[in-house]
Amino acid sequence: MKKEYWKKPTWYLFLLTLLLSVVIIVQLFLLAMIPIHFVVIATVVVLLMDLLFYFLLVSRKANKVNRILGSVLSVVLCIGMVVGNLYLFKTNSLFEDITHSGEQKNVVSVVVKSDSDIESVQDLKQSIGYAKTMDADGTKQLFADIKEKEQLTLQQKEYNSLIDVTQALKDGDCEAMVLNESYRSMVSENAIFEDFDQDTKAIYTYTYYTKVDPNAKAVDVSKEAFTVLISGIDVYGDIAATSRSDVNLLVTVNPLTKEILMVSIPRDYYVETACDAADGCGRGQMDKLTHTGLHGAHTTQATLEKLFGIEINYTLRVNFSSVQTIVDALGGIEVNNPQTFRIGGYTFEPGRIHLDGDQALMFSRERKSFGEGDRERGRNQMRVFSGILDKVTSPAILTNYMSILDAVGDSFETNMSSGEMKSLVQMQLNDRASWHIQQMSVDGANGNDYCYELQNTAWVMYPDMDTVDAAVKAMETVIHGGRPDLE
Repeated sequence: MKKEYWKKPTWYLFLLTLLLSVVIIVQLFLLAMIPIHFVVIATVVVLLMDLLFYFLLVSRKANKVNRILGSVLSVVLCIGMVVGNLYLFKTNSLFEDITHSGEQKNVVSVVVKSDSDIESVQDLKQSIGYAKTMDADGTKQLFADIKEKEQLTLQQKEYNSLIDVTQALKDGDCEAMVLNESYRSMVSENAIFEDFDQDTKAIYTYTYYTKVDPNAKAVDVSKEAFTVLISGIDVYGDIAATSRSDVNLLVTVNPLTKEILMVSIPRDYYVETACDAADGCGRGQMDKLTHTGLHGAHTTQATLEKLFGIEINYTLRVNFSSVQTIVDALGGIEVNNPQTFRIGGYTFEPGRIHLDGDQALMFSRERKSFGEGDRERGRNQMRVFSGILDKVTSPAILTNYMSILDAVGDSFETNMSSGEMKSLVQMQLNDRASWHIQQMSVDGANGNDYCYELQNTAWVMYPDMDTVDAAVKAMETVIHGGRPDLE
């Protein structure tokens, strides 16, 4: 009789149900994001259901009708728990994916004219130019890599700046040039080389990684105010790649008062670079703020801490692809647009408008349509991020939950720990409170000045320290539990 008992298919169905129940309970506790009282309730409910299935499926007192009913319900529950376990696993993995790995990706290329017959470094007969101030370590590693893999020692020629070596390639003074790909946009932004991408081609590429310190100035983010630097780099694709920081937002958050202040800093702010000289940056040199992103978000952070005289707790890096992907995953966002403008084939009318991913990117990038140029672009960037925040803190996020999980993993990089991010989510799930978001910008005067990374003069914006001081005062108000009078 006992042998027949173990042969019953319903017994194995019950064991599967019990196993999936244990796995989902363990995942709920490991996730450490769902409020504990919800986890306890879910655990009790699951255990009671397991007890019910025991009586329906394997109890000697269960009849045929009980077993049929129990089998159907058990199959349905198992399917639900498989899906639930998948959700929990992907959610837990997400927080690990977006936590800064401590590595920074660098890509260095050998570039020649696109109309030349040169297809590989083996075809080079003359000198290859490089800028002595541009990624000296990367240039050295590139030449070593070519020597090792191609068994080739190239004739090298040094130039004072990126502009000089690019001009030399254009004039034929050198046959090829070394280019750290994070500097590519700096070249094509120059009116003299605006067709650089079309006029040149890369014939050799070398990728290397540098270690950076991802340590944050951590606080209890569910109970203490904190400031995050959102650094938006001007590239598509890999979020780990280095590039200019074209979006610079300081976001001060008070989790107790549910107050958020976003401060936009123009990309061309003329600032003194603060960094670890080992990163290859111009420590103490004057440059555009956007150029600090070439050495990582931590360099932009240190520079802004020096300018504002504040402590920034965390960094969050995004790029062009990030904006498109996350907005689309959210099902689009709503923003208030103050004026009509056109870009990328889109016309944005005044009023509250809906944006998909590509529209949100175009909306946040345009500056030539506005009398205030980059200042208004900064405001539009804050409008887009406010729209994203509104969506992710609303119940509507649940309707696209899986697509959001798929999108976010490769779209952001932060030095906030997974535990800190989970505690923020748990806090929001606990109180389900709405947030009050305000925006402001710092300003300055336009001019031309010497920029260290370019080794040349360029258009800059000299900071108006009165607006910087006003931003600091507003941030301190939020930190101390108040609400700045900005509306």
